[in-house]
Amino acid sequence: MKIVDLRSDTVTKPSPEMWEVVKSLDNTKIGDDVEREDPTVNELEDKAAKIVGKEAALFVTSGTQGNLVSLLSQTTPGDEIMVEELSHIYGHEVGSAARIGGLMICTYSSNKAMPNLDELQELIRDKEDIHEPPTTLLCAEDTHNFHGGTIIKPEDLYKMKEFAGKNDLKFYLDGARLFNASVALNRPASDFTQHVDSVMFCLSKGLSCPVGSIVAGSYDFIEKARKYRKMLGGGMRQAGVIACFGLIALEPKWIKRLEEDHKNAKFLAEGLKNLEFSIKVQQPETNIFWVDFPLKIPMDKLMVELYKNGIKTFNFNHRIRFVTHYGINEDDIKFTIATIGKVLVKFL
Repeated sequence: MKIVDLRSDTVTKPSPEMWEVVKSLDNTKIGDDVEREDPTVNELEDKAAKIVGKEAALFVTSGTQGNLVSLLSQTTPGDEIMVEELSHIYGHEVGSAARIGGLMICTYSSNKAMPNLDELQELIRDKEDIHEPPTTLLCAEDTHNFHGGTIIKPEDLYKMKEFAGKNDLKFYLDGARLFNASVALNRPASDFTQHVDSVMFCLSKGLSCPVGSIVAGSYDFIEKARKYRKMLGGGMRQAGVIACFGLIALEPKWIKRLEEDHKNAKFLAEGLKNLEFSIKVQQPETNIFWVDFPLKIPMDKLMVELYKNGIKTFNFNHRIRFVTHYGINEDDIKFTIATIGKVLVKFL
């Protein structure tokens, strides 16, 4: 049976070009990365730092690990950090900022990930008040997963940078899908990252690597992050065998390929709108969008039917998230639209 997996871009598989790079590896191209002796990892980190316009970069196992080592490297236990209320850091990283980092978390509301800075100002703690934890770090997410792949534009990141500077805060970007934002606006990634002190981006989502993320920032920041990576078990020794995928992922041609995912997301969204059922379909900005379903639909049964008919998605409280990615083509989108229409007839 045909299966179209739209749960996440984390399900991507490497491209043929990536496998060719793996085949070319030998013992001269790998080494002990903890000792900084893996030439492939070093090449990837140098390449990544240049692309996002930072002094240095660090290869980490995942976006979640990248976020945590970044928080640890820019704070002191007992500090308060500011994160968007639907952010991945707050809702989907097992409370690591609090449990491991000893950090207080202040959540802020936003309009598609961009906060109202006047409202944000009201949340800043008084550093001179002996009773309060100092606010030291502002975090943003771009693109924003749970707002449906929405983009914070470079101009808005600049405004947040100015706000952070005025309040003596470091500014961190969870850029797990940074290159989706870059491609969608036809702007280099450095247009976004120039406004933040540090950034993380994933290789294992739209860029299609099997594992890994990158953290980037100043030399001093990366030195701290490297030590925290080791503390968290992220010293991977001969890591060139997985880092090599990233060398292809960060080629301009492969980054530009994300346009296909965005095109397919828009194609799918339009197709679902045209089904003329009482569903609310978000207009995609990148490769993610949400569809709201009427409360009368038993979502558990709907999800079972979709799965039986070859469609894999995630349900979040009467909302289904669709994520397009490498491996999904136009025929898959047509199949998905037709299948969802066929299944919905049973419930509406």
